[in-house]
Amino acid sequence: MRFIKLSDSELKSLQRGQRFGKHYLFRDRCQCLILSHQGYSIAQLAELFKVHRTTICSWFDLWESGSIQALHKKPGQGRRAKLSPDNPKHVELAKSLVEKDRQNLKAVVAELSEKLSIEMHPDTLKRFLKNLVILSAASANASKHVRKKISMMKAKETYND
Repeated sequence: MRFIKLSDSELKSLQRGQRFGKHYLFRDRCQCLILSHQGYSIAQLAELFKVHRTTICSWFDLWESGSIQALHKKPGQGRRAKLSPDNPKHVELAKSLVEKDRQNLKAVVAELSEKLSIEMHPDTLKRFLKNLVILSAASANASKHVRKKISMMKAKETYND
C-alpha cells in the first residue's frame, strides 16, 4: 500500500490549494493527497474520485516529483479548439455569417465548414459565439448566462463613457 506522508507546511499548502485552487482538477488532486495522508488507500481514493488507480498513482508521482506546483494542469493539455477566438479569420468569418443568417445556425455551420475546411457541429459554433458574446440578449438561443454577461458588458461601457 502506498500513502503520502506530509509535513505540517505541506499539509497547509495542500489545504489552501484544495480550498482556493482555481481549477477543479487541481483542487481534486490536493484533496486526494490530503486524504492519502489521512490513511485512505489508493482503491478508496479511486472510487471516491471516480478515476482509475493509475490516475491516483500518477497524482502521487506528480507530488513526489515537484511538490504542489506539479499538481497544476500543464498548458496545452486537452483537445484543440476547432474555432479559436484568437484567430481573427475565424472571428470575422463567424461574425459576418451569423449577422447574415442569425436564425439558421445550421446553414452558418455548413458555410463555415466549407470555407475553413473544418467539420463541426452547430453546438461548436454556439459555444464559440457565446465565448465571443455575439449572441444578443434578444436572441431566442441566448442562455441566461450569456444575457447576464451582455448586460454586464453594456453596463461597463456606459460606466466607462
